[in-house]
Amino acid sequence: MNGSLDVLSCGTALPDVTLPLLRQAEHLFGSSTLLAACSSLPAQKHRITAKAAEEAAEAIRLVRAGYRVVVLASGDALYHGFGGTLAALPEAKELSIRFHPAITAFQALFHRLGLPWDNARLFSAHWQVPPLREIVESPLSVVYGGSHFPAHILARQITAFYPTFSKRQAILAEQLGAPEERIISGTLEELGSVTTGPTSILLLLPTELPAPVLGLGLPNQTYQKENELITAQDVRAVVLSRLRLPSWGVLWDLGAGSGSVGLEAAALRPGLHVIAIERKLERCAMIEANQKNMGVSNHTLYSGEMPEILDSLPMPDRVFVGGGGKKLRAILAVAHARLRPGGLLVAASVTLDSFKTLIEWSPEFRTALCSLDIAVEQPLAGQFTHLKMQNRIHVFTFIKPSSSVCKVQS
Repeated sequence: MNGSLDVLSCGTALPDVTLPLLRQAEHLFGSSTLLAACSSLPAQKHRITAKAAEEAAEAIRLVRAGYRVVVLASGDALYHGFGGTLAALPEAKELSIRFHPAITAFQALFHRLGLPWDNARLFSAHWQVPPLREIVESPLSVVYGGSHFPAHILARQITAFYPTFSKRQAILAEQLGAPEERIISGTLEELGSVTTGPTSILLLLPTELPAPVLGLGLPNQTYQKENELITAQDVRAVVLSRLRLPSWGVLWDLGAGSGSVGLEAAALRPGLHVIAIERKLERCAMIEANQKNMGVSNHTLYSGEMPEILDSLPMPDRVFVGGGGKKLRAILAVAHARLRPGGLLVAASVTLDSFKTLIEWSPEFRTALCSLDIAVEQPLAGQFTHLKMQNRIHVFTFIKPSSSVCKVQS
């Protein structure tokens, strides 16, 4: 017979109403701070560490063995917390887990300040790389720090990522509800010099500073690139419009080059997982630098040979093919086969060889073809300017048919 499993969200402190549960517990899981607050209780104590998934599995094993288990979760257990780790385990579906809510540190901070937070965006840097672009794009954003990214490090990273925001007003807070509570206001640049612990919070306030621009068709000089090999900014904007990016799902950026198309897709759709594939290691290094500069966290880079590597990737909802060379036909076949029903594959062609391959490949799936002739202003003879034609680009769109999806009109 199973025991019991109670998950207590401790918010800013250990809630008094849970004392009966704590007294009945035979096993307690929690951070070192929360366990220390329960030192007088006889329950066997288990510290939650970076190996949270293993500790969650151990908690479930104890419940199935008939023990009464209580988890003390810092903050909100179901917001980037141990409760979510527990609930995600398949074994948890067989158990009745009781979750007990409490006021979160986010709530406590806004109430301390008397600041309405209707329009606030919430973020966490507990275990994951923080999405810096999303954080600065929000007029009011608040971030839980973590062991790798405490609040003062977040302030430094935002200042480095977006220097014009170094003077943006922000608030740093930690140990809310404890005698050691600190709430400090200042600019991001100033708060970057204040040392905080892992359970700190960074709050970015509304600002009159110029807002970040949309990550669409950014200037070519934004990106590191090899021999100016990059999908031109105007072409990039057309490609991204043809992809009709979904709010979530998976996008493959094949033959990523500088990574510009995939990175702008990641910036435009934070809920979309963008997977970039690039064969050349030197280009991979450039993509990694461009990813850091773009400040996105939903972009993953793999180095490998196509089409072989594609079989190991999650099925895509969208595919962009920006390269492929002599393997282009094989890459198209594998990518289209892996594409989810109703998904789109967009390919750009600048050479006659790739154009021939694309115009011949599976015309029954092609839904659109456009030709882009772009001219840009350049100086001429030292005192004049003229429009210089760029390489003609052909953009192909293919669909993966499904019984419920009609052919897309161009």
